[in-house]
Amino acid sequence: MNKKLIIFLIGFIILAIGGALVFYLYKNQKNISDLPPVNKDFIQSTAQAPAVEGNIVNSGIAGKVILSSGKPFEASLEIFISSNSSTPFISVRTHSDGTFQVPLRPGAYILKTMDPDGPIAPVQKEYPFAIGNGQWLQVKIEYR
Repeated sequence: MNKKLIIFLIGFIILAIGGALVFYLYKNQKNISDLPPVNKDFIQSTAQAPAVEGNIVNSGIAGKVILSSGKPFEASLEIFISSNSSTPFISVRTHSDGTFQVPLRPGAYILKTMDPDGPIAPVQKEYPFAIGNGQWLQVKIEYR
């Protein structure tokens, strides 16, 4: 084969791969206007997880449920996908020290407390949040 033809084919393949990557990233980006509003008191911090390969969920939400006095509180939580707030995506129970951790794929979610009525109730009924790729949110849910 001609040397110029080989160089042309290699360049063409590199451009095709680059174009496919740009298309993939464009198609899979999240529109910021679709994300729920953020409650600044709910989200304590955001941490970027290290890069991983394969089908590993490397993002999610972790936090602690506390009483207004600062004591840990054991509670049941439900997480909904924002586009379907009628069916829980996952239900979890915190540890006895009020902590929880749930891996989630990037997207928009709503966290709701279960059985929020009674003598001890959450400050909010629901907590909207958004997870980015490789992002872990550290949150605090307060009951009064």
